[in-house]
Amino acid sequence: MLSAVLSTGLALGCAVPQLDRSEEAAERVRAQDLGTLPYHPLVYHLDLSILAYQLYGQTLAWPFDPYYEDAGPGREALIEQVRAWAEATGEAQVEDGVGIEAYRGPGLLGGFDDNPAHDPIVYQYSRLHPWSHTLTFPGERWTEYRTPRRITSRIRSAWMCTRALGATQEDVEAGLDGTVELHALPARRDDADPDAEDVLVAFEGGTGDKGEPGQPASQSLMGFALLRATGPETYDVHIAFRGSRSGSAGRAVREALSTGQAGGNPDWITDLGYREVERPLVSAREGHAVSRGMATSIASILPQLFHCLDHVGGRERAIAPTHIYVTGHSLGGALAQQLVSAVLLGDRYGVDGPRMPDSLRAWPWSRMKLITYGAPRVGNGTWAEALSTEALRSGFYVDQLAPFDSEAVGVTAPEILPRLNDPEQPAAYRVLTPSDPVTTDLIAGGAHVGQTVYLEEGDALEILSHGDFAAHEPTNMRALLLETLRDPERLPAEAWAYHEPATLTPERDALAAGTRAEYALLVEAVRGFYEREDLWFDGDAFDAGVTVFMSFLEAE
Repeated sequence: MLSAVLSTGLALGCAVPQLDRSEEAAERVRAQDLGTLPYHPLVYHLDLSILAYQLYGQTLAWPFDPYYEDAGPGREALIEQVRAWAEATGEAQVEDGVGIEAYRGPGLLGGFDDNPAHDPIVYQYSRLHPWSHTLTFPGERWTEYRTPRRITSRIRSAWMCTRALGATQEDVEAGLDGTVELHALPARRDDADPDAEDVLVAFEGGTGDKGEPGQPASQSLMGFALLRATGPETYDVHIAFRGSRSGSAGRAVREALSTGQAGGNPDWITDLGYREVERPLVSAREGHAVSRGMATSIASILPQLFHCLDHVGGRERAIAPTHIYVTGHSLGGALAQQLVSAVLLGDRYGVDGPRMPDSLRAWPWSRMKLITYGAPRVGNGTWAEALSTEALRSGFYVDQLAPFDSEAVGVTAPEILPRLNDPEQPAAYRVLTPSDPVTTDLIAGGAHVGQTVYLEEGDALEILSHGDFAAHEPTNMRALLLETLRDPERLPAEAWAYHEPATLTPERDALAAGTRAEYALLVEAVRGFYEREDLWFDGDAFDAGVTVFMSFLEAE
């Protein structure tokens, strides 16, 4: 069967695209004008996508075991303890009107509709400090997010935009006053360059809601907008969404797959809400249908995103930005597509829509640049083609019998950099490794948005059999970009690293996972990391969170 499908695809003319990864091609790209971009836009926007993960990681209340993977057999009992604490804490927070220091995540903590089927992942946005690297332990190994200083040192100030405690999602989406709040981050160590002029605003949103009645979302940091100075008065806007984060992917898929009883990790519930439905918010055109999980999530994000752009961007700037870039990896790339669609094809956030702030109507939305990495399909072919070819004037290809996009280009394609620098043209590029199973076209349903950019030539047999999840990793995608572009003087060497448990916790006994003693080792590993690296982090908030977490173990 496999060979028959492969033969059919090749017979239809789907030969493997030949990519020029030569030194000569890289030299031609190095000679191109970067304009005001700090370095090559395909690497730069992947690094912004990584920064979105980094900011999310900073907000985790318990970065040493955020998804309760280390609890082992006691995981369910621990989760019940967390939920009981969240109910009591949330009532007090709403009554006292706690600001950015509030614990967030489950609906119980915010005075929102709660979903008891969700894993209660807990956050605290006051811990944000985009200038610091971030360390988390989601399960099998430590993850360190190391967004290059070329990006973070240019940030002068940072903000967080959230749904107000106690506000209903319906009131937020209706734009009622007081339902969205903009918080300035507390004063702390100054890690910015003396001449830094960029402004970063992170925003909250919901995941874990497929659009089913009685299954509300949980809240978390979903991305940020960066207003990057390009001159004394000029600037560009970069909007980046984070991808999914979880512990055990296998359990997350099993628990999230159900339609009527989806549970577990909220991000994965959104990921697997792929049934296509009409959502005028995302596209009001007849015949357009989009993935309902992503559409429900973007609906919860847009009020915060446009509120922060209005207050930190439109009202504070005398002129509109030169460029607007929208990016994200995986789930982040899916949300990026639906944001662009909501502005260009939807009925509420378009330039003339009722929810577009007046201060932003003159921004160059019709010339947005969409750059996604390892992004899934999030809408039907009619929608994807209209967004790609009409709205973004970019390539579009779909053939579910073929393992490759025969019209794909490589990273060194000479048209990429000029197109992304052109203030008069929109653009859409989907960057991927051919063997990435998340980006496959071989499963029926939907179509991709934008011109395909392959990072390497793929293996048809591997793609048709099972794919390779390592191809989806941002670390591997970034390594291929650097290998192809061959520009070590301008491209930062690293932005994301993994560490085996023994590297940071050599005394740890995996068989004793879930005990107070083993958790104490994980806690000290986090503290030690920030001390060794001389990175600022909110030690007081961290210690308070540790005390809360350890109380759950005592209760057990």
